[in-house]
Amino acid sequence: MAALKAQNYEHVFWGLGGDLMESEGLEGLYHVRDLSVTGFIEIIKHLSFFKKVMADVVSECEARKPDAAILLDYPGFNIHLGMKLKALDIPVYYYISPQVWAWKKGRVKTMRQFIKRIFVIFPFEEAFYREQGIPVTFAGHPVVERDFHLPEKSEFYTQHGLDQNKPLIALLPGSRRNEMERHTQPLLDAISILSQQQPGLQFVLAGLSSLSESYYVPFSRIDNVKIIRDEPYPMMAHADVAIVASGTATLETAYLGTPLVAIYKIAPISYLIGKLLVDIEHIAMPNLIIGDRAVPELIQSECNGQTIASEASLLLKDASVRTDMLDTLDTLKKLLGQPGCAKIIAAEIQKDLD
Repeated sequence: MAALKAQNYEHVFWGLGGDLMESEGLEGLYHVRDLSVTGFIEIIKHLSFFKKVMADVVSECEARKPDAAILLDYPGFNIHLGMKLKALDIPVYYYISPQVWAWKKGRVKTMRQFIKRIFVIFPFEEAFYREQGIPVTFAGHPVVERDFHLPEKSEFYTQHGLDQNKPLIALLPGSRRNEMERHTQPLLDAISILSQQQPGLQFVLAGLSSLSESYYVPFSRIDNVKIIRDEPYPMMAHADVAIVASGTATLETAYLGTPLVAIYKIAPISYLIGKLLVDIEHIAMPNLIIGDRAVPELIQSECNGQTIASEASLLLKDASVRTDMLDTLDTLKKLLGQPGCAKIIAAEIQKDLD
C-alpha cells in the first residue's frame, strides 16, 4: 500500500485487512482477525459468516467499481472471490501464492482464468506458475525488507529481567485462538521437562493483546516464564532456541538466525483430510524453501512435551547440530531475494493502471 501510494498519492484502499493495513489508510470492511480460522472442520463451523463476508465484498465492488483488486493469500476465500471479480471485469492481482503446488493442483486452472499477474514470495513458485501459463513475478519475500526494530541483546535481557548467563528459549505458540488451544498443553509439558533437565533455563512467551488473557494464565503461573506481548521479533532474534508454531513465524525466526523447532496441531479430522490431499514432504516454511528438513517439524502426535523438549535440548547442548542448522539458515536467507519487493509489485500494478 505504501509503495503504491508512492507511485500515486491519490490511490484509495478498502477491503479486508488488519491493524497495519488500516494504519496505512485501508478502509476496512472486516478485520482479518475475524477471518483467521484454520482446519477443515473449523472453517465449516464458520461457513455462514464467510458467505456473508463474500457477499458484502462483492456488493461493495459492484457499487464502487475499483480499478484493481489485490488478493492476498487466503485461497479458500480468494479464489472464489477472484472469479466473481473477473465477472465484474475488475483486474485481479494475487500476492502470496496459494500453495497449489502442494495440494488442490486443479485450482490452477481456475486461477488462470482470473489472475492478471501473480506475485510470489518463494523462488521455486516462479517456475511452477510460468509452466502453468500464469503471468508471474518473483518479487522476493517481504521478510528481507522488514525493519525488525531489534534492541541490543543486553537491552532486551535487561528490559525483561532476564539473565544473559542463562539459556533462553522463546515460545511462539501461534496467533490464532485454535492454535493457542492446541499448543498450550504440549508447551507447558515441554517447559516442565526442560526445566527439570536444565535448572536455570529461562523462557519467554510471545503473547498477543488481541487474544484473550485467559490463554496466557497457565504460563503466567510458571516462575521461569515471562510473557511479552506484541513484540515477537526481539525474542526470536535473541533467544538461544525458539519453539515456533508452523507458519510465517518459522521463516522469520530462521531469517533472524535463531535455531528453531517447528510445531503444529490441528483437529484430528482436519489432519486426516489434509494427509489425503496434501502432496508435500514438509510443512515448515524453512523446509519448503530449502527442500529438505532444515528444522525439526513436530506435527500432531509428535507435537508433545517430551519430543519438543528433546529437540530443543539437542539444539541447546549439541554444538555440531546447532552449527549445522545455523549454516542451513544462512543458505535459506540468500534464497529469499533482495529488499524492494513492495516497489517491484507496485511498479507492475501501476504500469497497468497508467
